[in-house]
Amino acid sequence: MSSSVRFSKICPTCGRSLQIPVELLGKEICCQGCGAMLRATTPETSKVVNTFEGIDERVDRLIQAADRQLQHASAPTNLL
Repeated sequence: MSSSVRFSKICPTCGRSLQIPVELLGKEICCQGCGAMLRATTPETSKVVNTFEGIDERVDRLIQAADRQLQHASAPTNLL
């Protein structure tokens, strides 16, 4: 049974607003929008970032996440 108590967090890579169950607070989670890994923190426990602050780093992280997904998708599978 999942909790109905959630908190909002903006993905630092793609900027998507995430609704995160409080049970995941402090844990590594994956953004459902871009696949980037991030720590589930609240504004009280992390720095609030302006949407345009650090845009270059966000773009780099998004490209790296896309590269990882592409490598994973194109990896050979053993069907034997």
